Amino acid sequence: MRLLIARGRLSVWLQAMFLKSAIRALLLASCVHAAPLLPLRVVESTQMNFGHPLSELTDGDVSPDNGLDMDRAQFQEQVIVFATEKPVSAQVFQVMTWHVSKEKGTYPAQLELAVTSDEKPSWGGNWKPLRPSQVLMDSFPRNPLLARSEGDWIYLAGGLDQAVLTLRAPAALTGVTGFRLRLMPVEASHISGQKVIGRSRNGNCVINEFQVQVDPLRSTNLALGRPVKSSGEVYEGLYPHFLTDGFIATFSHPPDWQPARDFYYEVDLGATRPLDYIVLRGRLDGTAPERLGDYELQVLDDDGTGQPGAVRWRARMRQDGSHVPPGGRDVIQAEDGTGTSFSGRFVRVLNPIDAFCRPQVSEFEVYPKLHPRITGFHADGREIGLKEPPPGTQTLGFTLAAGKDDAAPELLAFRWRQSAVNAPWQECGTGEMATISTDEPGIYPIEFQARHTDGRWSRSIQSHLFSVPRAWWRNPVRVGMIACGSLILAAGAAWWLSVRRLHHKLQLAQAARAIEQDRLRIARDMHDDIGARLTHMALLADRIKRVPGHEPSLLTKLAGEARGTVDALDQIVWAVNPRHDTLGSFSDYLCHHATSYLADAGLSCHFESTSARRDSVLPFAIRHPLLMAAKEALQNVVKHAHASRVSIHVGSTGDAVEIDIRDDGKGLSGTDDPSGDGLSNMRGRLAEIGGTCIIGRSPEGGTRVTLTVPPTAEPCTPAPSASWRTTSPSRRSSKPSLTASPTWKFWRLILPPRKP
Repeated sequence: MRLLIARGRLSVWLQAMFLKSAIRALLLASCVHAAPLLPLRVVESTQMNFGHPLSELTDGDVSPDNGLDMDRAQFQEQVIVFATEKPVSAQVFQVMTWHVSKEKGTYPAQLELAVTSDEKPSWGGNWKPLRPSQVLMDSFPRNPLLARSEGDWIYLAGGLDQAVLTLRAPAALTGVTGFRLRLMPVEASHISGQKVIGRSRNGNCVINEFQVQVDPLRSTNLALGRPVKSSGEVYEGLYPHFLTDGFIATFSHPPDWQPARDFYYEVDLGATRPLDYIVLRGRLDGTAPERLGDYELQVLDDDGTGQPGAVRWRARMRQDGSHVPPGGRDVIQAEDGTGTSFSGRFVRVLNPIDAFCRPQVSEFEVYPKLHPRITGFHADGREIGLKEPPPGTQTLGFTLAAGKDDAAPELLAFRWRQSAVNAPWQECGTGEMATISTDEPGIYPIEFQARHTDGRWSRSIQSHLFSVPRAWWRNPVRVGMIACGSLILAAGAAWWLSVRRLHHKLQLAQAARAIEQDRLRIARDMHDDIGARLTHMALLADRIKRVPGHEPSLLTKLAGEARGTVDALDQIVWAVNPRHDTLGSFSDYLCHHATSYLADAGLSCHFESTSARRDSVLPFAIRHPLLMAAKEALQNVVKHAHASRVSIHVGSTGDAVEIDIRDDGKGLSGTDDPSGDGLSNMRGRLAEIGGTCIIGRSPEGGTRVTLTVPPTAEPCTPAPSASWRTTSPSRRSSKPSLTASPTWKFWRLILPPRKP
C-alpha cells in the first residue's frame, strides 16, 4: 500500500516537474520580444496574495506556484493596478497574461484592460479601456474561437487546462502611467446560482504573470509585419502573414493535397540588407513538429524591378532527419550555407523533398547586421566631442549609440570590453556613459557590439583605438625633436647673423670703395682740368715776367685762363653738391652750359626740357657721368660737325632719363669710325652707370646722339636730412639711404652746411 502511495506521489511530482518545464518553455517561446518589456509594479489589488508578494506578478516566473491565486475570492470582481516607472506614450500596447496552475482551467472568463495618465494610479482613478484589435490564445488553432473581443471586454471560453493570453490594442492615451486588470464574474453552468471569475471547476482564477510591450512591431527583426507570399495554397485559415505577425502561436503550412516538393514561403524585406542571422520558429503546440525538418533556406537579390532575382546564398538544414522542437527555433547564420553574400531583399524557406505539409513555420525572423558607433568622448568628466584626449587623461569616457542605418535604434542595448586585456563584457544603454582607466599614456583598444531585440547579440563586433598621448616633456622622441630643432634654429640664427655681418661689412667696403672712386674722380678732374689751367696760368705769368713791358694779349689770355679755372672749379663744386641731385637742377645746368659754350663757338642752341619729374632724384654717381658725356657730345659738335645749329632735348621715357642732342652739320660719313676715342668715352661713361649711348644721323642731316640713363628712385625732398635713394649701376635693386651712407657723411664733412 505504501509502495503504491509512493509511486503515486512520484508520478504526481514528475508530472508537476514536466508541467513546470513545459510552462517555462512556453514563456520563452510564446512571444517574439520585438520590444523590451515595460517595467511595472503592483500598486493595488483587491485580493491579497497571502504567503506570496504581489511583485511575483511582474518577476518573469510563470511556474504554477508563482503568482496570485484567487481561491475563495472567485465570486466577486477582482482588480489589480499596475504602475509604470515613468509616463509612456505608444501607438500600440501588447499585453500578455499567464494563467498556469496545477488546477485545470484557472484562467479568467471575462476581463477588461484599461490605462490611465493619473500621476498616481489607483483603483478609483480616471481609466480608459483598451479595445483590442487582436486577441490570441496559445492554443491556436485547435480552439480559434476560444478568445474574442466585444467592445471593452475580452471573453474566454472554457475547455483548456491552462492559458496564455496575448492581445494588441491601440493606445487610448498618451503619457500612460498605469494599467488596470479587471476580472468580472460570469455565470457558470457547472456552478448553480453563482457567478465566478474563472473557468476552473470551482470558478477559481490564477494569474502568474502580467507583461506589457510598447509598440511590439518595433524591432530589429526586419521580417516583422512584412508581406509573405507562398508558392501555392495553404491550409484553410492558416494565412501566410501568420509567419510575420509576431505571435508564436500562429503558424502556416500547405495542405496535404498541395504538391510538396519546392513549395516555399517568401518574405519581402523591402530593401536589400546585409544579414546577421535568420530565425525559424516551430509550431508551439507540438503537433507534427517533423514538418520543420530537412528544409532549404534561400536569400535572393532584387532583380531591379522589385521582384526576386538570383539566389545569393542558400543553406540545406536538418538533412539528418531531425526537426525543430515544439516552440523551439533554428538560428541560421552565414557559415551554415554557401553563396556570394549573406545579404538580399527576399528570404525563402523551401521544401526540397517529397513530404506533405512542409514547411510548417510558426514565425519567420530576419535580423540585419548592426553597426553601433561611439558618439562622444569624455576626458576626466569633460566632454571633448570626438577629438583625441589631451595628455594626462586619467579616465576616458565614451557613449554608444545605434548605427546610422540600424533598425529600431531606441531599443538597442550595447556591451563593450577592453580587448587588449581580455576584460569581461560590460553592458550599457544608448547614451549611457562607459569609462576606462587611462593612468598611463598609450593605446587602449576596445570592442563593442549591439544586442538585437530578441536578446541575441549581433555577430558584428566593432572596435576602436583610444590613444592617450604622452605629455611632450615626457616623450623622448618629441624632446629629441625639439632639441634638434633648437640646435638647427640656433645654427640657422648664427648663420643668419654671420651673413648679416658679412653683408654689413660688404656694404661698408662698397661704401668705402664708392668714396674712394668719388675722391679719385674729383682728384682726376681737378688734376686734369684745374691743374692744367693753373699750370698754364703759371706759364703765362712767367712769360709776362720775362717780357719787358706789359703785353695786353698775354694779360688777356691770363685773365681768360683764370675765368676758365673758376668755371671748372664751379663745375666740380656743382657736380659734388647734393643739392643739385635732381633732374631739374641737371637740366638747368646743362642748359646754361650748352648755350654759353655753343654761343662762344658761334652756334645757335635750342634747348627744350619736357620732363614733368623735375624733382626726381639724379644722384652724383649718375649725374656726373651723364654731364661729362653730354659735354663730350657738344665738344664733338663744335670740333667736327661744322654745324650752325644744335637742338638739345631733356626728357623722360618711362622711368628712364633721356638726352637727345642733334645738329645740322655734315653728319657721319661712311668713313667715320663710330668707335673713336670721343665716342668710346661717351659709351664707356654711360656703360659704367648702366646707361646707353646711341649715335646716328638726325632728320636734319646731321648727327644725333641719344643718351639714356637708368631710372631714378623717388622724388627728392629739399630738406638736407631727408632720406633719398639711388640706383646702383651694378645692383639696381639695392637702394641704400644716402643720409645713412658713408658717402653722404664724407660730403657733409667737406661741404659747408646749408643755410636755412
